[in-house]
Amino acid sequence: MAAFASAMTRKILWTIRQFARRLWVRATLISGLAILAAAAAPLSNYLPLSLSTQIDRGTLMGLLQILTNSMLAVTTFSLSIMVTAHLAADSTSTPRAHRLLQQDGRTQTVLATFIGAFIYALTLTIMLNLGLLREGELAPVYFFTVGVIMMVVIAILRWVGHLDGLGSVEATLRRAEHRAAHEIAGRNARPFLGARPRDAAIVPAKARRLAATRSGYVQDVDVHTLSEALGSAGRAWVDATAGDWIVEGDCLAHVDADEWTEKTADALRAAFTLNDRREHGQDTTYSLIVITEIGERALSPGINDPRTGLDAVGRITRLILRIAPETPLETPEVDNVFVPPLDRSEMVRGTLDPIARDGRSFREIGMAIQRAAAALSRHPDPETARAARRLSARGLSYARDGLMLIEDMERLGAIAVAEGPAAVAGGTDPDRLVVAALGPEEDERRAGERG
Repeated sequence: MAAFASAMTRKILWTIRQFARRLWVRATLISGLAILAAAAAPLSNYLPLSLSTQIDRGTLMGLLQILTNSMLAVTTFSLSIMVTAHLAADSTSTPRAHRLLQQDGRTQTVLATFIGAFIYALTLTIMLNLGLLREGELAPVYFFTVGVIMMVVIAILRWVGHLDGLGSVEATLRRAEHRAAHEIAGRNARPFLGARPRDAAIVPAKARRLAATRSGYVQDVDVHTLSEALGSAGRAWVDATAGDWIVEGDCLAHVDADEWTEKTADALRAAFTLNDRREHGQDTTYSLIVITEIGERALSPGINDPRTGLDAVGRITRLILRIAPETPLETPEVDNVFVPPLDRSEMVRGTLDPIARDGRSFREIGMAIQRAAAALSRHPDPETARAARRLSARGLSYARDGLMLIEDMERLGAIAVAEGPAAVAGGTDPDRLVVAALGPEEDERRAGERG
């Protein structure tokens, strides 16, 4: 029962963090200052008498009217800018970038300050008109109002500086890279989510399947909740990690526990957060896919912007190179939970491969993909290096299908780390195809090597 309560507590805290990113939550907190100001009104008895008598109803009403009139116009204007930026990011970048802007802390704080200041002034105006605030108790309210005005001035200055490039493709790419870098740093600091690696553990035959009771994407796996629900004698081998699509009845984890009840199963399921969409956080690959989608959109025939595709390839390569090989912590945060490593092969294939496919008719994209593969092939993690060589082979196949000039294929082949293109459908020999693309001299050279 205690484990279940702890799991629910962690779940509630995670939900609160998600809600805190929403605009209306921050606006509510700022507008709540009106209640605090009204509650602090009696403190005027502790202020100097001259100060209390100088601040009358007319003085306070003047400040509140300034806030009410100006904040309504500023809020309307700022919201229109935000909506325009979101629509621009959605149409020119990717619909997933829209969520990055939604969670932009600076934009939310600025807009929440404007909306909260308007509600604050409106609430106090109503209180004054109803006579809820007495004439001799307005000094604390006045000081609260001055503080809110200072917050508004700071917010306006920050907002002006933040408007530069808001919603543009370049700014969205930069924001997506920053978010992905944050997730990668968190994963490097907590390999295997702070638990033990699953590859080093064998699942016993007596382990039970923890089945999902609903369908959705796994957004978060709380290993601490799993550990507490298992108790000191139990162990769990996680099957579903962040980013996996789970159908009702699929296995979330294999569990070896002495006591297995429905309450235990519910406490274990509470460690897995499922929703209808992928989300940033533990899902490192998804954070990179957002950059991929921006690059793919730029390579579409309607936009035809290969330079943005090159930018996306460079950012993704830079981020993957930051992902350190996963090594178990000397002292894991939990000892009885085993988590699979990052699927680095899928990470490389799911991020750079689509850009190589959609940019196959651009020589610049083909060169960028081969350079990225060469850089990633030197990654200290063996799986990443193998995935990079496969990416190089697939990139050659895509380029062979899209490029028209043999000279371009020769340049790609010169920097490729793969021995040849990946196999194509229909049983065609990829080696013969690349030899034909590279010219008769290469054909003679390879024939001599084959002896």
